[in-house]
Amino acid sequence: MYQLKNLLWTFRAAVTGLALCLCPGVTVHAADDYLDALEAEADDTGIVSGSVSPADASQQNKTRHAPASKVIESGLSFDEFEEALDTRYSGSNFLYIKLPKRERKGVYRFYQNDNRISSVREEIVRLLSSG
Repeated sequence: MYQLKNLLWTFRAAVTGLALCLCPGVTVHAADDYLDALEAEADDTGIVSGSVSPADASQQNKTRHAPASKVIESGLSFDEFEEALDTRYSGSNFLYIKLPKRERKGVYRFYQNDNRISSVREEIVRLLSSG
């Protein structure tokens, strides 16, 4: 009887240990999803690293017409703007929600003047890095 209880206890401990070993893999996978979303959006900015200065790139982008997939619909209310970020640009939204409400309003005002997602992303990162 003692050996059976000991065997059951060993089996339970092994199953518990196995389950605990698998749990960190789930959180790492979730973090990879955020990283993948951020990298996909970063690839979508259209600016080649080192090709031009940020000021020159900004001036060039303002003179070109951006494709519809690279702009956030203009004329959105603040709530609609946040919903658009949440549904279409999850990587940018992941960073945006880390901003205080006052700075989120600032990003919204920025969007009203320049609705290109690459510019909005740059503004979000600028605010996060200055804070």
